[in-house]
Amino acid sequence: MTAGLRKPIVEDLLKIGSNREASILKKVAKDVFSDNFDGLCDCGALVYFKSLMDIAFVDGDSEVTAEVVRRDGKYMYFSPADGWVGVLEEDIALYKVNFGWFVRQVMNALEIPDRCEAKVILEDQIWVLGRHRIEKQNTPIVITRNTIVPAVFDALHDYLDNHHKSRDPALVLALDRHLPAHLVLSGQNVLVRLEEAMVIESADFEINTRMLAGRMGGSVDQDGFGTGYRNLVCNGTRYDFTKKQAEAIEYMHNAGGPRHQDEILAEINSSQNKLLQVFRSKGKSHPAWGEIIKNDGKGNYWLEL
Repeated sequence: MTAGLRKPIVEDLLKIGSNREASILKKVAKDVFSDNFDGLCDCGALVYFKSLMDIAFVDGDSEVTAEVVRRDGKYMYFSPADGWVGVLEEDIALYKVNFGWFVRQVMNALEIPDRCEAKVILEDQIWVLGRHRIEKQNTPIVITRNTIVPAVFDALHDYLDNHHKSRDPALVLALDRHLPAHLVLSGQNVLVRLEEAMVIESADFEINTRMLAGRMGGSVDQDGFGTGYRNLVCNGTRYDFTKKQAEAIEYMHNAGGPRHQDEILAEINSSQNKLLQVFRSKGKSHPAWGEIIKNDGKGNYWLEL
């Protein structure tokens, strides 16, 4: 069941998960999932939750509720008109979505290794997956459910405020089927419903990571420079540059070959003695240094795109 998980099954599980308990009567579940019901139980996607303690039935012109009890090894309720009436187990047994299993399927779809485990922040409501690659962009990922419930939203808000400020936004994947259009998260954190992130054209459960990267402001455009050379998309990786760095990049790009750093620094009116200093901040080299900015060790530099 876990291999080649079908998208309609995921969609039906999300529908069940839209109620607070994420539960469904066994009889209804067997109708919904048909031949897949037993497989979902075997793999742990659906687990027994509890049995109803009462049952509604029609007595004359009214619908009444009676307590379900065990008599002679059977489930039964008492009807004033018919006496003791037997109840099928599937009519009172509730099954629920196993979100531990479900979250793992999301992780599989995102190609997150099996060795990685989700951290539960709020039981059956909020999970933190950690940082993982989405289209070559290292992204913190959080999964939520019942997002608009005040207790859940407050817990999510607190977590994001404590761990993901504007400079380090998280992708929050919501298992909710519907969310208010006005709902936004603090900082630059991005909220996306899982259903809208699924690949439309696929019959299997696949996640459109390109779309997610785009929502996170990642590099989903075609390779090339942005306006004023302030950014570059190269082989799926996005590089952002300061104004002075962009000037150096523009000069090297237009040069069409190696240029000595003295010439480059003079061209961009830099007071630095070495080009590396232009591409260094807080003791760290720019990600483009050594990747697209190459040198011969003799002071000559060029771009390798």
